[in-house]
Amino acid sequence: MRDSGQFLLVVHEAMVKAGLDVNAIYTRLGYDAEKLPLKELRTPHQQQALFWQVVEGVSGDPDIGLHLCPHLPLFRGEVLEYLMFSSPTFGEGILRALKYVRLVSDALSVRLIHDADGARIGVIGSTLDAPQLRHTEICVVYELIQFARSVTEGRFAPLRIKLRCSRRSPQTEYETVFGCPVAFDGSESEIWFDPALLEYRSPRWDPDLLRLHEEFAQKRLSDLHRRDLIEKIRTVLSQRLELESCDLEDVAREVGLPPRRLRFELSRAGTSFSQIVADFRYALARRLLARTDEPIDNIVYLTGFSEPSTFYRAFKRWCGMTPVQYREKHRQSPSA
Repeated sequence: MRDSGQFLLVVHEAMVKAGLDVNAIYTRLGYDAEKLPLKELRTPHQQQALFWQVVEGVSGDPDIGLHLCPHLPLFRGEVLEYLMFSSPTFGEGILRALKYVRLVSDALSVRLIHDADGARIGVIGSTLDAPQLRHTEICVVYELIQFARSVTEGRFAPLRIKLRCSRRSPQTEYETVFGCPVAFDGSESEIWFDPALLEYRSPRWDPDLLRLHEEFAQKRLSDLHRRDLIEKIRTVLSQRLELESCDLEDVAREVGLPPRRLRFELSRAGTSFSQIVADFRYALARRLLARTDEPIDNIVYLTGFSEPSTFYRAFKRWCGMTPVQYREKHRQSPSA
């Protein structure tokens, strides 16, 4: 499961506005804050628990997610906002946008419920059992409210909220932040609202734009599937590279696709199987040369080459120096 960097960007801006020591947070995480490409990131979901643990530690605030909410900018990432605006009604827009929630996070589960009890949005921010992820869910609930308010021209207002997490701050703090009664320890987080809002007519509804926005959202989702496929291939390579049998047909079988389909998907992603293998071998060779004392003859084997001469020629072609020169340069300059 992975999360879009768009969410981290929103939290980053809130931390800056709240006056947190952002550099200290990223230093503890091992990141360079100035070089962190927030919009382009798609990080493993389990890293969120570590992220919030560090934010808690630096801020000294066990309910930091709640206290960041008033500083969160409106989430305008991906294409979800356009789908909402160009849909005929608020209810239809929600259902359409939910088809593409994976663009934000693989771990995020959001559903619209409209039954005899009323209308509500159900949210589960993560299935991981990590107490720090309460902050993600609190922020997601707050952002959903602000998002719904924005696309309904300020008409959306929560009637009441139930959070999946337990209460850490005084009740009045939660109700001030969310602007309504708040309960805790639910099976999922819930945002209750007036069912009449489901029929709210968007002033920007445009069927032609809606078609274009949906096509764009589908393209983004397809691109994401192809990125996942490339990650799966890299995982297979890491397990099979030392074996003699590591060709496209073997990997296609491992990822559950016919070879022809695998070639097609990689072509649509702007790459090829041979390019992925070469990039993987190069990255692995650099890591072994720079961070270990592994003999080069062993590195030849570990990177899937059958002959040292073939490895030397490939490495020279990749970076313009021999493996020995690369290792010596790294040892002279550890930051290289």
